[in-house]
Amino acid sequence: MLNIHDPRKTESTPPLLRLGFRPFFLFGATLSILGVVLWVLALSGVIAFQPHGGAYWWHGHEMLFGFATAIIAGFLLTAVQNWTGVPGLSGNKLLALVLLWLAPRLTLPITALPLELVMALDLAFLPAVAIALGHSVAKVRQWRNLVFVPMMLLMACLNALSYLALTEGNPLLAQKALQGAALVVIMIVALLGGRVIPFFTERASSYQRKANLWYLDAGTFVSLLMLIAALVLDLTALQRPTAAVAAIIILIRWHRWGWRHTFSVPLLWSLHLSYLCIPVGLGIIALGLPFSAGFHALAAGGMGGMILAMMARVSLGHTGRLLEPPKAMVIGFVMVLLAVVLRVMAGLLPMAYLPLLVASALAWGLAFGIFIVKYGPMLTAPRADGRPG
Repeated sequence: MLNIHDPRKTESTPPLLRLGFRPFFLFGATLSILGVVLWVLALSGVIAFQPHGGAYWWHGHEMLFGFATAIIAGFLLTAVQNWTGVPGLSGNKLLALVLLWLAPRLTLPITALPLELVMALDLAFLPAVAIALGHSVAKVRQWRNLVFVPMMLLMACLNALSYLALTEGNPLLAQKALQGAALVVIMIVALLGGRVIPFFTERASSYQRKANLWYLDAGTFVSLLMLIAALVLDLTALQRPTAAVAAIIILIRWHRWGWRHTFSVPLLWSLHLSYLCIPVGLGIIALGLPFSAGFHALAAGGMGGMILAMMARVSLGHTGRLLEPPKAMVIGFVMVLLAVVLRVMAGLLPMAYLPLLVASALAWGLAFGIFIVKYGPMLTAPRADGRPG
């Protein structure tokens, strides 16, 4: 990590606010547990939970625009510092961005507050992240990294569409907005995965990295963008063939990243198996099996599993520790993959839907709970090597 911070300024900043990954990983992981557990408890009739939009809309919205965007923001605001050499957000500026993310999370369950106020706060977050990223990239004219700015803005548009559907009482439109947003997250994960998974695998194993093939990278982006358009615009005839093309391209990319070298390294196999959930989920959709099963293979595995694996690795490196996760974290990796399997089975076996859903929620909560317990002290303490960040 580049030493581009003023040490005196860093020392006066609380450790939690020294780089974007620290607060967003910690708070995002916490929200991921609440987003699953509260919804399952409400669905089971254990609690009466009626936030703005109802428990179903809230669950989908918060897992995407609360949990996923927090982790993506934390990762990108940290990574852009290494990409550009421009110091990442920290201190009061980072605190302001965190509070902007936190405010709608706290107010969405309070139906006494006007939805318009909650919506205005929520819709401001992703453009703010895009501005911060764009500023760093433009400052050094590193235009290839600008690709994540329009993705943040596309997510913001889909968030606005989900609120529009809510205000108009259009559940079908709300569902399409959330499905489209999930696929944008998958697109971000797929593109980032192409950068970091081969690199991490080469660093921690005997694998020799192969050069990226531009047409596979472009095919990933285009095919997923077409699938998003087919879902949001209700172009039913295009959905299955587009999902099939995307699944094949992404599977070929993943196959080139040295998965055979990962079995003895938890930080690697957790990444590879989670990434594999993306072509598996797309394949389920392409085969015409229940959409919910394929969608949750993507959302819980390709998104949730990848997020947990990335947080576990990035947090170690950026807090100055050896790239060896706590032993309990290996259980966390297993639990999140188990949660994916159970959630996909719930979509395929409607007669056992609720028991499988509850079991999946428990496994998910345990996985991210282990991360919070084991990594929370790292994220709230100065770097172990004494360096800034």
